[in-house]
Amino acid sequence: MSSESADTTKPRVLVVDDSRVIRVAARKILKEEFEPLEAGDGEEAWELLSKNQDIALVLSDLSMPYLDGMGLLQRLRESKEERLSSMPMIIVTGAEDDDEAKTRAFAAGATDFLSKPFDSIQLLAHTRSHIRLQKTAQELKQTTEVLEKSPATDPFTGLGNQRAFLERGQQALAHAIRHGGELAMLLFQVDNFDKIFVQEGKAVGGAILKAVTAALQAEVRREDTAARISMARFGLVTCCADTDGANKLAMRICQRVAASPVKNKSGAPLHLTLSASLVSPSVNPETRFEPLLTIIVKRLERAIAQGNCVVSSDQDAAPVVTAATESPAAAPTVTPEPPVVAPVITPSNRYSAPGVEAALAMLARGDTADLGPYLDNLARTLLPLLQHWNKTGQRGLDDALNQIQAQLNNR
Repeated sequence: MSSESADTTKPRVLVVDDSRVIRVAARKILKEEFEPLEAGDGEEAWELLSKNQDIALVLSDLSMPYLDGMGLLQRLRESKEERLSSMPMIIVTGAEDDDEAKTRAFAAGATDFLSKPFDSIQLLAHTRSHIRLQKTAQELKQTTEVLEKSPATDPFTGLGNQRAFLERGQQALAHAIRHGGELAMLLFQVDNFDKIFVQEGKAVGGAILKAVTAALQAEVRREDTAARISMARFGLVTCCADTDGANKLAMRICQRVAASPVKNKSGAPLHLTLSASLVSPSVNPETRFEPLLTIIVKRLERAIAQGNCVVSSDQDAAPVVTAATESPAAAPTVTPEPPVVAPVITPSNRYSAPGVEAALAMLARGDTADLGPYLDNLARTLLPLLQHWNKTGQRGLDDALNQIQAQLNNR
């Protein structure tokens, strides 16, 4: 037994053959790209495999003393160690090996076959291919393990994350179909959070997210799942709730947030509102999760465009009733609303303008007339971000940004 000097940057290949001539020939072909180890029989090969955790592939003859290639193959495939049981093994067959032996080797788990005498192109091509496949398989396995172990909890709020919301939604739907129950999913978006975050800073933004979290936790039951889906978007999956019950739940959560004692960086109370949407389908065996998700997202876009309302159908938008208009204890009335007409933005209601995400959605739908009154306020929202982008190395926007700033100052 011998080996070339260790080179940890090269994959290790174990060449097993009782012919020293074959081993030397294989070593000369492989040594430029791989680190070959050599064994004269299956027992010696098994000892090397047990000691060297980084062997990537076995190249073995079938006919050998002590432990032949078939015996070595069976030991590998029957090993309880996953590294060995999945080890690629190329069988090198000679003239003395008949078709039946090759068939048995293939059935026992041989990865590939080469015939003696092999040439350099053939040996390198087969070795490269199977080591590359093995490496890809290991990377996929590691990625799967990471995904399976990744937490389903949002670290900032302690609520579930997007993954938890989607998984719980699918589970709740399956349960409702199986047992004839009810299901409701709700989405909430903090109105104009991006603008508030830019103007008030990280601390105020964090306080807002905590306030929404507290409102959700105060209303959900043990069997419900509340989640933070993105920066300022939250979701709720609840069982045993029809449309009316889910609507009232959404209203209560919006009212709690509106009553939250969050203050801006100057210490003044910050008026917070949520836009919300819900879907509570009549569940049947044909109900599918993905269409429900599409519906609730589109309804949330409508709610965001109007602001401070709950959209529970494709026609109605219910304004949230707060202490400023009616006692929070009073049940909110859900009445059909006319098509949304964008209000004129003034200093007193500037936070009622849609966020960038909602504006883009309106633009995609062709609602350019409704978007018009918002444009100045949206430009004020985006301007600090563009200025920061320009300042951090992407030069060339100075004149354009100055012109935008001047136009906004004149309005």
